[in-house]
Amino acid sequence: MNIRLIALLILSIILFSCKNNTDFFEDFNNYNDRIWVNEKLWPIPLEDWQINDGRVECTGETGNMKLNLLTQLIEGDGKFSLSVEMGLINNFNTHGDAGLRLAVQDDTDNDIRSLCYFGRGIDIGVNTEGFLFLGPDKVDLPENFDFTRFTLMVDGSSMNGNNSLKVICEDDNNEAAEITKTDIKNLDGMIAFVQNFARRGNFKNGPKFFIDNISLSGSNVINHPENSFGPVLFAMYTLSEGNLKLTAQMPPLGENDNKTVAMQINKEGKWETIQEVEIEDKARIAPFSVKDWDANEQVDYRILYSETYIDGSETPFYFNGQIRKEPDSNNLSVGGLTCQFHTGFPYRPLTENLAKSNPDLLYFSGDQIYEANGGYGIVRSPADRAITNYLGKWYMFGWAFGDVMKDRPTVCIPDDHEVYQGNLWGAGGKTISQEKWASNPDCQSGFVQPIDMVNVVMRTNCSHLPDPYDPTPMDNDIKVYYTDIEYGGVDFALVGDRIFKSGPDEVSWWDGRKDHLKTPVKDVSKLDKPGLKFLGDRQMQFLDEWAKDWDGKQIKVLLSQTPFTYTTTHHGPNRMLLYGDLDSGGWPKSGRDNAIALMNKCKAFHITGDQHLTSMVQYGLDNYRDAGWIFCTPAISVGYPRRFFPDQLGWDIKNRPDHGNPNTGEFTDGFGNKNFVYAVGNPDDQDKHQNRYQQAELKASGYGMIYFNKEDREVTCESIRFLGDVDDIANAQFPGWPVTIDLDKSVVKK
Repeated sequence: MNIRLIALLILSIILFSCKNNTDFFEDFNNYNDRIWVNEKLWPIPLEDWQINDGRVECTGETGNMKLNLLTQLIEGDGKFSLSVEMGLINNFNTHGDAGLRLAVQDDTDNDIRSLCYFGRGIDIGVNTEGFLFLGPDKVDLPENFDFTRFTLMVDGSSMNGNNSLKVICEDDNNEAAEITKTDIKNLDGMIAFVQNFARRGNFKNGPKFFIDNISLSGSNVINHPENSFGPVLFAMYTLSEGNLKLTAQMPPLGENDNKTVAMQINKEGKWETIQEVEIEDKARIAPFSVKDWDANEQVDYRILYSETYIDGSETPFYFNGQIRKEPDSNNLSVGGLTCQFHTGFPYRPLTENLAKSNPDLLYFSGDQIYEANGGYGIVRSPADRAITNYLGKWYMFGWAFGDVMKDRPTVCIPDDHEVYQGNLWGAGGKTISQEKWASNPDCQSGFVQPIDMVNVVMRTNCSHLPDPYDPTPMDNDIKVYYTDIEYGGVDFALVGDRIFKSGPDEVSWWDGRKDHLKTPVKDVSKLDKPGLKFLGDRQMQFLDEWAKDWDGKQIKVLLSQTPFTYTTTHHGPNRMLLYGDLDSGGWPKSGRDNAIALMNKCKAFHITGDQHLTSMVQYGLDNYRDAGWIFCTPAISVGYPRRFFPDQLGWDIKNRPDHGNPNTGEFTDGFGNKNFVYAVGNPDDQDKHQNRYQQAELKASGYGMIYFNKEDREVTCESIRFLGDVDDIANAQFPGWPVTIDLDKSVVKK
């Protein structure tokens, strides 16, 4: 056989393998009734889809409800055939539509996660006004067409760049309509089954449809097993003082589904079950806790969930990860992340850079979700539906960061948006009615969501953390999470900025929003008074004891949501000027000062997020620069931009750092706090013609890396842009970084 023939044979084998048929069929008959569908189909919104009596039903009343098929169509010459049975499940008073979206692609990222939430394609379906449509083309259905059960069939063909579709819709009485379309731009991409194709709108009392018997086959069909999501969705763990805690996040399974999850470790090539736990009913988590863990060994683990079916059969599913050996070198690295607005989802440039940075530990400081995430609204009540609504948004976080979290300790705490409040003053567990809160939602203290949902937020974020310093719930039985984590010789104290904090109604006298200072306050003492809470008495007692305990610790680090200062001048896309924001950690000043004084006792370094504006600041108490340092990491994806432009305002900024960058130096914020701003990463002007990732870059999104040198007691911080390239780290950062701090002298090391 000659060389050319061998080469052609090899090429043929490669082409055949790339075009390998991957037929897909699902009739749902063997699944128990439940909300989550399966690992091959991803519903949006989660709460609006369910398996019921052997079919999937969509029960929501919003626009653009999708059941995304994680099997895809590939580009190139070939064919495919798709059929799906659908039908009405209700009587309706207004018209609507249902069908599928074909060749779904995204102008930013064709990662399957991006396609599920942002993809656009060719809309194909039926409208109850009596027509079949393929994109803008439509044809009338027969007058007596039966919408209670019908089959939508699509045949696609690609040959030499010519793409065509034939769509047939036929009911159980063989009444049918057909559309054919040629010269289609592309037929590759994802497929989604859709109810209510309109991107926005309320479809109350509209038609609701079921989906059944999905069949997809042909040479242009490809299945990527890595696209599957579930039933073990993701996992987070911490390791502290020999105690391992790991939480596996599960989807909303059904009453008759298996409720037991096992953790296994690999011992000399054999998998051994070390613990089995029951899935928590509301949070849908499987929390494992293993004492006396040998932190000197790297261990492969896997989470085993056996899915059981109606016919008694079962399928084992495995989620694999690694428990790292606890670092015993002089250095420890931390990845600092915060604020995940969905327009940057799945944040792939950032997550790929983060994997390259390879931190020893991850810290997510809050706002792992926002209310708008997923492209659909929030549910405030009842509690069970609000929980499922939250979980759908929470799962986006795990889908984006699961690959980096599963192999290293992860510290994760919630903030205000997780509990569906743009600002939160928890007041020690106070609650407020939805009616009262709605009258002035940005300024009132208390939790507005149902307590069960609030506690699900606490459990999903924090169940894998070391046990709380004092587990006694706050008022109204709201859970707490403040604790310390000792890892690699660094002692991290973890507190919640807002859960005990007093609200602005305690001091405000001005008109308008009670949390915003739109004019300077001449006598800032009027903004403070005895009895106001900042971190709360319980967390302050914890910090006091933590600051004194140096047994086996070399460096102390405080982890919280937001900086203990107000280093912002302009808010939002319209650059609203604010002299102070009572949602910030700069207020109340007396509580802020007491917390920083405790930090000073142990020379603690402070890592936060929340502000959507990365900064490096040295705190001041009696004088500028007489206290420790805080690194506020960039937001993963900025939604609401903030800026610090004192130079433009002509403010009295003194003693600019040696680098001479604008908008840096000593200044006093609107609450009287003395700050030395060493570096700040302001956003650039937006260009609406840029794609989602480019927009994230312009809005100053990114993440932080913090490197601790324990012997020299130094910390080096990097502030890395969303589209930065860590292989060229010098050019990947915001101006002013990297920064190295001598912790004992509290100065920048030259």
